[in-house]
Amino acid sequence: MKHSITIHYLKYIFCLILCLFFINLESLEAQGMIQTKVKSKVRREAYKNASILKSSAKVKAKSTKRALKESLKGGRGGDGTNLDPTLDELIEDEETKTSLYDNTNKKRYVELLGEWTMMPSDAELLARAKIKAIQDSLNNIDRKYFRVTKNIWDDSRPMIVFGWHPHWMGDIYKGYDFDLFNVVSYYSYDINPDNGAPQNSAVMANFLAGDFVSTAHKKGCSALLSITCHGEQNVMRFLEQNIPAQQRFLDSILYILDSTNADGIEINFEGVNTAVKDDFFKFIRILSTTVTGARGDTSFVFLSVPAYDPDNVYDIAELQRFVDIFVVKGFDFQETPDGLKKLPTAPLNYSPLTSAPDIRTSVDKYIANLGPLYSGRLILALPYYGTRWFTDGITEEILNMDAITYGDIQFDFVMQQDDFLKYPGARLGYDSSKTCYTFKYYDYYDVDTTLGEVPVDVTLYFDDSTSLRKKYRYLMDARLGGVGIQFLGNDSGFEHLEQLLSDEFMEMVEPHNEKLAELNEKSNEFRQNSIYALAVLLYLAIFMAIGLCAALFNQQIRQALFDNGRFRVMYMIFFTFLLLLLGGYMGLFKGATIPLLVGVIFGAVMSWGGWKYVTKKKSLTP
Repeated sequence: MKHSITIHYLKYIFCLILCLFFINLESLEAQGMIQTKVKSKVRREAYKNASILKSSAKVKAKSTKRALKESLKGGRGGDGTNLDPTLDELIEDEETKTSLYDNTNKKRYVELLGEWTMMPSDAELLARAKIKAIQDSLNNIDRKYFRVTKNIWDDSRPMIVFGWHPHWMGDIYKGYDFDLFNVVSYYSYDINPDNGAPQNSAVMANFLAGDFVSTAHKKGCSALLSITCHGEQNVMRFLEQNIPAQQRFLDSILYILDSTNADGIEINFEGVNTAVKDDFFKFIRILSTTVTGARGDTSFVFLSVPAYDPDNVYDIAELQRFVDIFVVKGFDFQETPDGLKKLPTAPLNYSPLTSAPDIRTSVDKYIANLGPLYSGRLILALPYYGTRWFTDGITEEILNMDAITYGDIQFDFVMQQDDFLKYPGARLGYDSSKTCYTFKYYDYYDVDTTLGEVPVDVTLYFDDSTSLRKKYRYLMDARLGGVGIQFLGNDSGFEHLEQLLSDEFMEMVEPHNEKLAELNEKSNEFRQNSIYALAVLLYLAIFMAIGLCAALFNQQIRQALFDNGRFRVMYMIFFTFLLLLLGGYMGLFKGATIPLLVGVIFGAVMSWGGWKYVTKKKSLTP
């Protein structure tokens, strides 16, 4: 009986050691190799340092007294010419002496041993390395390749991020972030109203010979050609019964589109009045059907509509049959139907109840005309330029007005606002009522203040990140189909407007990685299964403990249970396994595998020894 109980205990200890051994086999092998390398390296470096110090000390001891003082700070030479100084006399640094006497560097070895016991296993290191390699490969990819354009309000298609490239900017388009835009337009084919040919033939020659379209296509961006005819007189001369000019224009456009493989056109007429409203509608119908008929339904037809249209000349409800996208020009509000007024070029009033003209009133008019369900066919174009106003200091009469690009405003005004001689009384502010920035100063040019003359008031209106963000979010709230920028390149030298455009109209989508997904799936599956296993074991432990407590009230059962070695071994194994599982799940044994193994073995040996002692004493009892 005694031998069988002993055998059962030994079996229990042996099984437990095997379980822990197999669990930590990889970590023990790795840690053993690390321990051996650490020991060898520590000993080698200790012996090496000792030999270097000893040889150095011997050489210095044989040198002159002056040389020793110069080379060994704090050292002292020998007392006689024939007497070599001892090592203790030459070295006064206690730490150096300790490293010489303690050649194995026991203190450092103990520290390394403690660090070694906390090292992760090879399996854990391998898993970490795999995950890190995958994450590094993702981090090394430019984040812009993860960007996708947000969808419009009904998720039917992505929003349109549109921009005009002005021909006078040359080949600056090669530096555009075409991943940010999905439609760009070359500005422009300027119609000669008399014959329909381009007034800027050199510009069209550059467009035909250049690579604007191919550059955009390489980035997955559609490229259009803008067609301009500005001014009431020019528009009337071209549209009123000028069939030969219109036919030549159509032939030229088809040739240019075919030669460059452009994706369509953007029609940009200004000055269309009620007298040529019907002619304008007819021209749009003929142009649209000609382009789509000759080049297929994949060609785009964009039409820009003005901020002001009191007579509904641009009847988009009728034109929508021949136009894909309407570009609402949310700028040049200073050019009112009643003449030039001192206004920001793109005001957005803080309240929709305000009667003053602004972007909101213009957009609402076009939405009402087209229908709220089709608001996604409208995009709002905003300016990358501002206006500078010169007004009389007393009468506030407008003396002059000019347009300035965003880059020039920043370089020439905002960044030099502290130059009092150049801009006396300069004040930079934000007009929340109009949602724009202002820069004001006084102009003393040709002003004689000694005669009581008042300097000219100068005011700049322009947009920056704060105002543009509000306008971007307004167009999203209005359920428009996208945004347009007039003109691309006007913000050269500054990247924050482009970043703002990306933040508001793009979203990040992480690419699917099969290896990373597989690792995460296995990790989640193991953790989920471990939770179920732990819950089952906990319930079993609770019911077994309750059953044991209830059974112990019977003396015979108590005697039978505690005399049965198998019962004790079974209970010890069960509760030990439960303790290990629970502790491992809660992270109690993290980094302490070896101490845990030693503790379990020591506890098993002590239990076996105690049981043997009690059994022996019991056998001697009469």
